Amino acid sequence: MTAHTCSLGIPGRTESGVGHDGSAEALPELPAMRCADAARMRDEPLKASAVRYSRFLLLEMPGPWGPSALEGTHLETGTARQLASLAAAADAHVLLIRRPGRHPSAGPSARNEPRAWALADTAPGTERVVWGSWRDPADLLGLDLAATVTGTTGPAGPQQLALVCTNGKRDQCCAVRGRPVAAAIAAGTDWDTWECSHLGGHRFAATIMLLPTGDMFGWLDPESAVEVTRRFAAGQLMLSHYRGRCGQPVPVQAALHAAAVRLGDFNRDAIRVEWARCLPADGGTGTAGQAPDEGDRWEVRVTHQATRGREDAYHLVLAGAKLTPTFLSCADGIPRAEVYYEALSFTQVG
Repeated sequence: MTAHTCSLGIPGRTESGVGHDGSAEALPELPAMRCADAARMRDEPLKASAVRYSRFLLLEMPGPWGPSALEGTHLETGTARQLASLAAAADAHVLLIRRPGRHPSAGPSARNEPRAWALADTAPGTERVVWGSWRDPADLLGLDLAATVTGTTGPAGPQQLALVCTNGKRDQCCAVRGRPVAAAIAAGTDWDTWECSHLGGHRFAATIMLLPTGDMFGWLDPESAVEVTRRFAAGQLMLSHYRGRCGQPVPVQAALHAAAVRLGDFNRDAIRVEWARCLPADGGTGTAGQAPDEGDRWEVRVTHQATRGREDAYHLVLAGAKLTPTFLSCADGIPRAEVYYEALSFTQVG
């Protein structure tokens, strides 16, 4: 892990910073220690923390942003609500995006300039981003957010995106740590780089998601972020910063991580899930989509492409356990407990 870059907050003090429009913006009251620092001090597990969504609607919105994607975005309230309803019906997560760096205040003429939208599907076998542009927010209501994303679905555009969470109104750790990371990736790689709204997991800031695969990484600084994207483009995962792939159940993410460590193979797609099932206390079987729960057990079968033409299978049993309740965000007022999974057994099959 690389050294963290976020300084400790001072209890009872309100800090201020510079917004993307160049104006001073007041930041909320900070706890005694920012969430990312506290998570590192308690050595919270980073693995298997990727979000559940596999489909994303990206909307270019220079800013400023509110605590949630469609709050404080200069969209008319009724339009924002309709768009949120359409996204929920398609099980798509809305993310606001903007280019790294400061952005001037948007005047009336700038608001009429075309902006990008993109629909990304990270499901295995699809893994594509389709692009378009919009001027009037009402245009967004005509998008088919549930459409199958293929090479002929919409206009072509960049297919190697790095999204860096910098949503300071949601959590200051993301802004303080995320903006230098976004600048470093944009300057030091050929990834199409955007700052974005909340990706989940403030305490793992700086966090990024790589599209179209949906692989997520955390606890990044500028140097490690560039290295993560470089290795990823070369076909490898940097497990020390790897959160998992979005859209996969948490136990499946944990099983893939455990198998990669056990086999010492960090190549992308070298290990795949064959099936996964929950084992309830009554001895029956559950489904791979159910929510994490303390005390539940999972069976996961994975295959490993050891060499060309040879594939080995492994059976894992994992158990869920709750971490000690804590503040998961700088803005949290109530401590919460996350469930994580550990592999109890790892056995070669056949």
